[in-house]
Amino acid sequence: MFSVGAAAIQESFAVSHQGLVWALLLAPGMAALALEPIIFLCADRWPRRPFVAVGLLVMGLASIACALAPSPLLFTVAISVSFVANSCGVELAQATLVDAHPAERERALARWTFAGAIGDLGAPFVVAGLALLGLGWRAGFAVMAVGLLVAAAALARAPFPPRAPAEGDEPAPSLWTAMRTTVANRRLLGWLLATSLCDWLDEILVVLVAVHLREHMGAGDVARGLVIGAYVAGSLVGLAALERALVRVPAHHLLAGSAAACAGCFALWLVAPTIWLSAALLALVGVTAAPLYPLTMAQAYAALPGRSGAVHAAARLLTPLSLGVPWLLAWIADASGTGAALATVLVAPLAMVLLALSLPPAAPLDKLD
Repeated sequence: MFSVGAAAIQESFAVSHQGLVWALLLAPGMAALALEPIIFLCADRWPRRPFVAVGLLVMGLASIACALAPSPLLFTVAISVSFVANSCGVELAQATLVDAHPAERERALARWTFAGAIGDLGAPFVVAGLALLGLGWRAGFAVMAVGLLVAAAALARAPFPPRAPAEGDEPAPSLWTAMRTTVANRRLLGWLLATSLCDWLDEILVVLVAVHLREHMGAGDVARGLVIGAYVAGSLVGLAALERALVRVPAHHLLAGSAAACAGCFALWLVAPTIWLSAALLALVGVTAAPLYPLTMAQAYAALPGRSGAVHAAARLLTPLSLGVPWLLAWIADASGTGAALATVLVAPLAMVLLALSLPPAAPLDKLD
């Protein structure tokens, strides 16, 4: 909802591009960097239900605040609160799900990511439907708030699996000791780096693709929608296929193969001469890029079994990279064109190939009943 409504939010508050990026990205990212590691480490010590249910509740209340915000400053505060609450309500829900199925981390995350992709696909339709009714972005946040509050109520009563013991579980160390031990795990940091590279193939890629199609191929709104829609559809196909492929092919091999195929398809897309070929090739990019996040994130969880909160805490060390990459790609696009910026995106899948080949995979576990 934040990204789909970005243009309308900017117009409503009459802020610059930099002001919009500050409100939607930088301020929330700084708040998350300061607070989330503590939240995640505490989540390894206490029951997860309060973290998840309260997180969703606060997200819902923050969405209402966004819908009612009278100024850019209050909107930024509400967005920042929502981002931090998202860590409890969403990321710890994911961690709890993976903890409950340690032998099937990749399949659980494939389903999780598939559901998230459906949500990403649904948001523009919600905004478009509200627009047809004469309602704007504020109504979109109100609709999102209702969904979050319903989910919070449902999960407050839902059974939660007990926390799986960590390897060599001992009395909980101090938060500082826990964080220091976590960041010393080089295998974990390597897989978290691979996971962060998936961001290069997410929303920032869609933005660059849309601008590139307009500037270099003269694509109008319909044509751009067709090409980007093909990417989203390809992502859904790739995630659906991933769960079936995991039954037959080791996850580590799937990761290296998917990353290599993604790089090849993306390189071909860069030189596609027509809109139709561009749509077809970007669909293949979606098919091959979509499995990368669930596969790399599963390896990160496996690098620190039973400490899924600490995994997310360590991931926050890469927040500056996540915040800096969009600025870097935007600078390259301004200086040398969107073609150069998109060519830079090739670094992500190629780096993931190298990481997949150099980092040790998770030790195999027996399937759970």
